[in-house]
Amino acid sequence: MEVIRGKLKRWFEWPYNRNLWFLYRKKSGHLLLHTAVYLIVLSLSFIFLLPVLYMLVTSFKSLGDLLDSTIVWIPRAIQWSNFVEAARGLHLEQSIRNTLIVSVIPCVGQLISCSIAGYGFGRFRFPGHNLLFGLLLLSLLIPPQTIIISLFTLFQKIGWLNTLWPFIVPSFFAQGLRGALFVLIFSQFFRNLPRELEEAARIDGAGPIRLFTVIMLPLARPALFLVALFSFVWHWNDYYEPSLYLNLDSLFTLPIWLLSIGAGPKSTFDAGAGGQAGLGFNEPIIMAACLIVVVPLMVLYVFAQRYLKEGVERTGFGGE
Repeated sequence: MEVIRGKLKRWFEWPYNRNLWFLYRKKSGHLLLHTAVYLIVLSLSFIFLLPVLYMLVTSFKSLGDLLDSTIVWIPRAIQWSNFVEAARGLHLEQSIRNTLIVSVIPCVGQLISCSIAGYGFGRFRFPGHNLLFGLLLLSLLIPPQTIIISLFTLFQKIGWLNTLWPFIVPSFFAQGLRGALFVLIFSQFFRNLPRELEEAARIDGAGPIRLFTVIMLPLARPALFLVALFSFVWHWNDYYEPSLYLNLDSLFTLPIWLLSIGAGPKSTFDAGAGGQAGLGFNEPIIMAACLIVVVPLMVLYVFAQRYLKEGVERTGFGGE
């Protein structure tokens, strides 16, 4: 008994337990900090995921379940016909083809052209470099709505309205949707690469084209993944420019048809499109159509999130 009492006395003596006391306080502080961080992250996750959960649950409801105030999250029965009606209202086969054309081809064009322009800004000093780079930054601040009338008039004069050329051709000249931002991303990435790489390649006899394609471009894979993902997602979701340049229902993309689903008995695109029978305001069908449009992007993010994280860390850009 005396032995146990002596050990307890030594345990509570401050000189003996000082290091353990500091270690306990340090671990407690880390635990509280981690708990606070997790609570904040969970709260933000709930805010972002709540609309997705509502869209998912509502897409499986019937109109009766939607109007029943006692049913909030779990419907009485899964209404698969909502997706059939949504696919019919979206003209799924045709609109997916058009959306892929205005998403994939401009994405490839911007990868090629913006990487070349960004390499020029990031690695070379030439007359007017600062002026042109300043104009590039200025173009990021100008809303596209301010120049849309000029672009519409230009495309009308050269006969590109009701075609997909306004989305394809500018992308191969470092233009198009967010083209200036992509040039800036590549420029910042190439600027941070060591100069010794180019010097070693030139000593080995590499020319400018080989230097860019064989040495520099493979090193820019994080920036390439980041730009490719942003370009594809923004072109996929874009409604503003397709709704201006396209007036034929055979060329409509998914976002345009998505708006027409809830337009009522008569579509808002009947001028010049011959009219399109609407589905009325049926929220489960609208949510099912939204889910069809969003699911490919979710699947893409699941497979590309690692590359997106690496691209953001290496380039310093987080997108919109």
